[in-house]
Amino acid sequence: MRFLLFFLMLGALLPAAAQAPAERIEGPAVKVGDAWIYNKLEGWNNVLEDISVVRVKRVGPEGIFMEATGLDGSNPALIQRTADFNLVRIQAPKFTKTTLPYYPNFSFPLWVGKTWKDKVAFESTDQPGKEVHAELEGRVVGFESVTVPAGTFFALKIELGGPYRARNLEGSWTGRIEDTLWYSPQVRNAVRYEYKDTTGTSPYNHEIHELVDFWLVP
Repeated sequence: MRFLLFFLMLGALLPAAAQAPAERIEGPAVKVGDAWIYNKLEGWNNVLEDISVVRVKRVGPEGIFMEATGLDGSNPALIQRTADFNLVRIQAPKFTKTTLPYYPNFSFPLWVGKTWKDKVAFESTDQPGKEVHAELEGRVVGFESVTVPAGTFFALKIELGGPYRARNLEGSWTGRIEDTLWYSPQVRNAVRYEYKDTTGTSPYNHEIHELVDFWLVP
């Protein structure tokens, strides 16, 4: 199973009925034992590439710590997020990917129209000598009804994007990152997440994560 830097996932076997949105959305109060299953699709052709299970293992002042595995428990990877639920690190058997200081998908509390800006650097132990720096701007677009394998949810649409510059031992290049996610307070995370980037102006990565099932500790 392959875990990418921009993996963002979580969820409970609860009814998926739409609920009236609150004006102010606080961060998810995740608990040890919360778990989610996600499909990962190759976005260009909508082909299923992977199925992952994410479980919360520890929650403390220093952040949220989760484990991601295959359905059979294979290929475990440890995921660290900030207390505000932004990705910091993915530690897998063959690599460790780090975002410094974190990847800013969220800026809780959230409300429609809110914006934020952050700079982030990416590092990975399986790509020594490579440096990537991005300047990203987030925006809360509004509430939308989203249907995924787990059901239909009334979710808060968040867009994040901006330019990046990169270099390695072979040269340097620039591009752009574009993220869109749909966050559901009912699920305590995104029910759908779509990531795209370019190399120069040419499309490169495109991946989609959709919630299949979830379990939340009361």
